[in-house]
Amino acid sequence: MWAETLDTLSFSKFSFKYKPKRNIEQVKHKVKGWWTQTDLVKAKQEIADSIISACNDCVSDKITMKTNYHDTYIQEILHIIDERLSKADVDTDIEFEVSLKQHICGSAARKFQKMHDFIQENDPYRRLQKNKDKFCADFKDVFNERYQCQKKAEEFTDQCLKPAVEDFVYRHLGLDIVNKMLTREEFSTRMSFQYYILLDLISKSDFKSFQRYILSYEYYVKSWISDRIKEIFSSDSALCEFEDRHLQSCIDCINAAIEKATAEKTDSLKTFAENICKELGDKLVISQDALDSLMVLNKADQDQFAYWLNKCVMDMTEALRDKFKDITFDTKLTHLHVKPQNELFNRVIGCGEQCPFCKTPCDAGGEAHTEHFAVLHRPNGLGRVRWGGSNKLSTDICSSLVISDEHFSLRATSSKYHPYKYYRKIYPDWDIRPDVSLEASDYWKYVMNKYNKEFAEAYDALPADIPAVWKTITEEQAKESLKKSFYMK
Repeated sequence: MWAETLDTLSFSKFSFKYKPKRNIEQVKHKVKGWWTQTDLVKAKQEIADSIISACNDCVSDKITMKTNYHDTYIQEILHIIDERLSKADVDTDIEFEVSLKQHICGSAARKFQKMHDFIQENDPYRRLQKNKDKFCADFKDVFNERYQCQKKAEEFTDQCLKPAVEDFVYRHLGLDIVNKMLTREEFSTRMSFQYYILLDLISKSDFKSFQRYILSYEYYVKSWISDRIKEIFSSDSALCEFEDRHLQSCIDCINAAIEKATAEKTDSLKTFAENICKELGDKLVISQDALDSLMVLNKADQDQFAYWLNKCVMDMTEALRDKFKDITFDTKLTHLHVKPQNELFNRVIGCGEQCPFCKTPCDAGGEAHTEHFAVLHRPNGLGRVRWGGSNKLSTDICSSLVISDEHFSLRATSSKYHPYKYYRKIYPDWDIRPDVSLEASDYWKYVMNKYNKEFAEAYDALPADIPAVWKTITEEQAKESLKKSFYMK
């Protein structure tokens, strides 16, 4: 099944680059104004990059599970692509869609092939072949009545208990990091998160950061969360405390299991070891294959085995403590079952819906809400929109447009013009609150004024005609406006 799937995929090993096959001088923008051909190419490339990033996350999650490939994996990836393309704010042709799917599925196929090879390497038959020399040595030991209790205790600890303990620690460490991060103010609520990320943006005074936030919101936010996690935990003793707590919890359970198994006399060392594993079953996942390969033909004295096993567990405890201290934080992140950056993203990103006009993300927390709203809407020019018939970036803001006599044209209106005043007839689940005070958007007005030339250059447009009042807004006023908008003290 897997070989057939892999053979049917045609793919490139290079990064995906969108190349239009038609020469269109101008393309009507769905909100208001016009996009040039260059704009359209950039927009489609950004859509592709965003979809590729989401699919890569999906593939990474599958690989982390260490289960064999299933055809539903590719189907799930195709579903992600279709879902994201349906939400794209520019039309995508069939050639773009097919080439993007070929690229993503091809890239996924290579990664799944590596996973498949790993699982094949750990196939029971292959492991039997690999361990046949050890089985032979075990047989000789039994035949010559050399039970080697110490050797078997060391093997059982290294090959069965140690991997299970490490797996337990990494299975819980991800959620520990998430819970620790959620105690911080910036991750306490969706609104608080948005406030701090926008405050950080304006404090950086870096145009490229604003551009990435606006055009690649999901990618930027995930990177920002990852940076915050690393900043807090790379030098924080809390991670060591979490690791040590889980390690000690495992050791306590192992010692209790050994004690209980020792009290129950059994007819073989294999049964003795199985009783230990059974007692630990609710906490540790111990490889049955590793256990079987260790206990073949073994009749070692159980009391001697238990004695050496206790000593080996003590040595293992110190060895794991030292190992956790030596592993870098970045490496630990790759071992976690729950990826904290993804978990935090899902908790603070809200429903993921965006304003149909300026693409500002919904600020309503979680997914259990029926109405979307955004605290700060942006000037449409920040999303490449130009004034109709010109190449100048637009300074219109949704929260002002909804109380104006202006009209919009979108896919939802079948490209027919519709009054902004009555936008809820088209988007009944969106509540775009009017900017009555004319201060709520001071943040984005300041940003557009400060980086007007940079945005124009990046979008191959002419700088916007900035209203005179926008030019008087200072950085401190922009920050204060941000603070008031998100009700921060």
